[in-house]
Amino acid sequence: MAPATPAAPPPPPNYPNANPNPPAWNPPASGWPQNPSMYRGPMLPAWLTFGAILVLVGGVLIFAGFLVDLIGTAAYVGSTTGSASNYAASLETFDALVGVGILVAVLGWIFHQAGVHRRMTGH
Repeated sequence: MAPATPAAPPPPPNYPNANPNPPAWNPPASGWPQNPSMYRGPMLPAWLTFGAILVLVGGVLIFAGFLVDLIGTAAYVGSTTGSASNYAASLETFDALVGVGILVAVLGWIFHQAGVHRRMTGH
């Protein structure tokens, strides 16, 4: 048997609209690519930070807790057939809303202060 002859390579692709003289890539003067611009986050007013939003949400939760307590106490004291279980439920709801509200408000204050510090130091 005769050895097989190698197949001819395929012809190069034909790109009729290609630039015959492509521009050369010019690296920056230092030889390294420049750093991309930093992500700045959503565009919010300077006073409205993520921490400030959390503080506002915490304040609303605390306010809702006090409203629930006010309504529950008024319903218990204002009626002759007040149920102690309804009063206890309103106290439990008050405790839960105020507790979570204080936690969210404190976390928001910490986030806000960290953001202020970050802007002042440039990090």
